This record gives sequence, structure tokens and C-alpha cells, in this order.
Amino acid sequence: MLGPVLGPVLGPVLALGLALGLALGLTTGLTGCFFGGNLGANTKHKQRRDLFKFAPGALESANPWTGEPRAMPVRIYVDEDFRAQTVRWKAQLEEQIDEANQFLTPALGIRLDVVGYTPWSSRSAGRSMDELMTALEAHDDADDVAWVIGYVSALSIASISFEQLGAARPLGRHLVVRGYADRDEKKQLAAAFPKTSEAERAAVHDARRRHKQAVVLIHELGHTLGMVHETDERWIMYGTYDVTMSQLSDRGRELAQLVISERLKPHAQQDPRALAERLVAHLDANPWGGWVVDELRQLHAYLRATMELAAGPGGGGSAGAPDIPVPAAAYDQFKRAQALARQGKAAEALAELDALVAAYPGTADIRLAICEVHVGASGPTSAAAETACGRALEVTPDDPRPILVRVEALLAAGDRGGALALLPRAEERAGDRAPVWERLAAIYQATGRVSQAEAAAARATAAGGGPHPVREWAARTRARYGLPPDARRWKIAPADEGDYIAAVRELLDLIYADKMDEAERRARAAEARWRGAPGILGARCDLHLRRGNRAAAKKACAQAVAAWNGAAWAQYLDGVIALQERKDARAVASLRAAIAADPDLAQAYRALGKALARQRDDAGWAALAADYQRRFGQPLPR
Repeated sequence: MLGPVLGPVLGPVLALGLALGLALGLTTGLTGCFFGGNLGANTKHKQRRDLFKFAPGALESANPWTGEPRAMPVRIYVDEDFRAQTVRWKAQLEEQIDEANQFLTPALGIRLDVVGYTPWSSRSAGRSMDELMTALEAHDDADDVAWVIGYVSALSIASISFEQLGAARPLGRHLVVRGYADRDEKKQLAAAFPKTSEAERAAVHDARRRHKQAVVLIHELGHTLGMVHETDERWIMYGTYDVTMSQLSDRGRELAQLVISERLKPHAQQDPRALAERLVAHLDANPWGGWVVDELRQLHAYLRATMELAAGPGGGGSAGAPDIPVPAAAYDQFKRAQALARQGKAAEALAELDALVAAYPGTADIRLAICEVHVGASGPTSAAAETACGRALEVTPDDPRPILVRVEALLAAGDRGGALALLPRAEERAGDRAPVWERLAAIYQATGRVSQAEAAAARATAAGGGPHPVREWAARTRARYGLPPDARRWKIAPADEGDYIAAVRELLDLIYADKMDEAERRARAAEARWRGAPGILGARCDLHLRRGNRAAAKKACAQAVAAWNGAAWAQYLDGVIALQERKDARAVASLRAAIAADPDLAQAYRALGKALARQRDDAGWAALAADYQRRFGQPLPR
């Protein structure tokens, strides 16, 4: 995640150290940053006072829930590595659930009701969060509880990225939470505050542990309740953990209540399509600048895909509707088969559909339904799925839906290569169907292929679909990660765009996690592959700036902007450097260029506000503040 870099500009070294210490949560490198190596000069009283500044604030909820809390059953699995790392693991998890419930009850009106803490014969060491999520989903289908939670081993070092601390899928029923990097933080506290007592450090450490574990759990639950990352560091749904986090946004709580209302129904009565429709309608009716825009668009795409898939063949909005609809005489049986499939009763659904297809062999929607059930039951690459989807294509060869069913299932299973290999076949059959091109645009967006997403969105618009939001996402992604339209100049082919964007994003994440040596290694690897590319140069500028090498940072940013003046992050950093050098006119020009390239780059607005305030440009500051309030839903810091 792109993080703020205003600390080096706007305050003295000690203030910068405190800000970074609080933001990074005592990650590696804090000691030297916070104290500047002058520990011996600090008094015992001052160290005690500074130590307790690192204690977290209380979780709180404005406008608390006033009714009785609604019990949400939860089943917890604890893997072998977590149990090996954690003394009295069950007691600690009971404490964490209690901490979370003390917040969830007033914030959302729910209470996690644990139906069992079960040892899980799984190992998490060396496995990615996505692998662990997939394993948990395969282990327990969560058909009788609100959530299944898997606790897995802590990382070897303290982390602040929620992507490393936990995992959950949008509106899912499963989440994975990592343990706490206990030993690493204890060492850092002891090194940073040697003149305080062990008991004092233990009290702060324990408070931080309880706060962090509760916040990670609440954060991941938030994703399953429809929330995406938000732009304010104080909110629990911000993308990076901070000890100052204390509440959920009101807009996030509104979405969560829609999902909770559906989750409280008996499992068989829950309707994913109706819920997706309600969420889309709520989001459309209540625009808000507090969401991370790219993630909000991805949520919209996910909800619309849910509406299509849950509606089933023949449902509203299906792409490329075939010529032969389900006959009226078969409609009730067809809907019954769909309901059985949604309940996970694949064999019963297929029995109904096989009877229908025998009576109506030329009905494409029935063939497609059989394809969908086989894909869901045995996977998109199984022989049964390939045969069923192939037969659906035989009935209507120009209908791309059987291919898209397999593509989306492959993506859900993490097989991006397999999914992308099938997409040309879907494009060949898309014709002038706007819904098909919209679906293709969303798929290319999910895989980071910006140029192909833009092209598919343009085809959707040309086919009568209206302006497509993927085109806005593409423009923002190009600006933020330095991907010019003529990217082939830097050997970035359309098929490489996802890798390039991921490389820039990962490089920036490492920088803001203060993992400078690893960032340096990644930067060199990226430069070897895409030498001179604007996004890599912008990240290199950021790396130099964080390391205090302003001259090298200034040069890298200048090179990035010269390569492509639409590189918003490099323009922003150039403005930050100009602020450091007190070259206010250049700072204003660079920051305005950054905002023009990426109107959702909130950091650039805040930096520009500082520059305008320093110039005493009250009219300019007021205009910027009004724009910031409209776009992000909060006041511009003065």
C-alpha cells in the first residue's frame, strides 16, 4: 500500500521518529529511528513516559448499538505451528474473542459465539495466506456457522500489513489470522527502553498484543461483511495496522448491517444474489470518498458477478443470452435445481437438470447450468466440467458463458495462467454484447492487465454499455504505478503488466514496512527487467528518500517524470522533496501535477495543503480543502 512520506518534510527528527514508531508498530529499525542513537542521554522518567506513549488507545464506537447483541456462531481451528508457538493457546484465543466482542457488540450489535476450539492438523510455516485460506475452506464448508476462523503461526518478525496478518474473501465465511510476533516485539521494546522495568515493558507489550490481535480479527471480519480498505489511518479498515486504530467508519458499519441481516437467516434461506443487489444499491446511493477507490471498484465487480452467477442461467443480466430460453413448463424444476446447487447439493441438482436436458436438449441455459454445477462440484479442469461445458458450447457456439464460467472458477482457484489462456476463446464469441465485454474487462482488471482491460471496457462502451468504470481504474493504476500507455518502450508487454504493477506495489510495501534491504534487492531485480520504467524509478526515488539520500531521490524522481509526466507517485515525491528544500513554487506545481494524474491520491492533497499554507495562499487552500472534503469525506488537515 502506498504510504505517506510527509514526516521527513514537516517535522524535526524526533517528531518523525515518534510518528514512524507509532505507524510501524515497533517494526525492525525503530530503535535507531526513534531515539537517534542517544539512549544514554534519556532519563528513566522520560523513557517511562515515552514507553507508555506506545500503549494503544481503546477501541470505541460512536452511536453504539442499543438492542440485544445477536449471537453469530463461530468455529475456530488452531494449526500445529500456532499451538507450538503459543503457551496456553486456548486461553489466549478466548481472551482475543472476548476483546473483539467488547468492540463488536456496541459497534455492530453482534457477539461471536464460539462453538469449538479445534486443533487443526495443518502446518502454516512457509505457506502463503491464500494457500492457508484455500486449505481452511476445503477443511470446513461453514454451512452451519457464521464464520470459520483459522489461527496460524506468527511471522518471524512483527508486521503491520494486514495482507500478512490475516486473510478473508469478500463476503466469505472463512478467515485466517496469524499469531503475534511476541518475541520480536519484546526484544525491540527492551532495546528501545532499557531504563524502564521489565514489568512496565510487559504491561505495554501485553496491551499492544491484545489490541493488535483484536484489530486484525475485526479487520478480517470486516472484509467478510462487505467492507474494503479505507483511507483514514485511524479506522480499523485502513490497510496497515496502527496502534491508534479505534473504530469502524459509519459507512462501513452500514454495509456490515446489510450483510449481518442476511447472515442471521437460516443457511438455506440466505440469498447471495439479493444481498449483492442490496449492497450495490446502497453503495450507488451513498457515494463516499473514504473507500480505497480501486478496491471499491473490485468489490462492485465482485458483487455484479455474484448477481449474475447466483441468478443462474437465464437470470437477469446474463452475458450473451441464448436464443432458446428455458420453457415455461420446465421453469419451476429449473429454479429448484439452481436452489439445490446454491445449497451445495450438486448430485441432486444434476439429477433435476439431467431430467430437463433429456426433455429439452437444445436449451442452452439448461446445458450451461449443468456446466456450472460440474465446475462448482469438481473444479474447472475436471473431465466432467470440461465435457459439460463443451456440450453447452455445442448448443450455442457463439455463447461465451460456458468459457467464462471456467475462467472465473480458475481465477478463484488461483490459476491465473489457465484462466488467461481461455480468454481469447471468450473474446472470439463476444461479438457486440456489452455485458460480455464488461465481464471480460472485470476479469482483465482482476489480473492486472491494464491495456486489455481498457480495450474490453472500450468495446463494452461501443456496444452500448455506457462509460465503463474499468477505464477510470486503468487510468488511476497507470498513474499510481507508473505504467505509461507506450509501456512497450520499457519491454512491458500487455501480458507483463500485472507482474510490473505487482512489482512496484510490493516494492513500495517493503519500503513502508521499513524493510529496506529487501526493498533494495527487489528494486535491483525490477530494474534488471524493466530498466528506466517510470514506476520503478518512482519507487527507487521513494527508497532513496526514506534512507535520507535526498539528492539521489531527487534524481530518480526527475528521471521518472521525464520518462512519463503522468507518473503520479513520482510527481508527488518530487513535490515532497521540493517542500523539504523550501522550494514552494516547484512543490505546488509537482503536487498539482500529481493530483491531475491521480485525483484520488490523498497524500498529494495533504502535501499541497501544507505548501499552500506555507505560501499563505488562503484562497488556494480553501479551494483545495473543499475539493478534499467532497472527494474524501473529511476535512483537509491544516
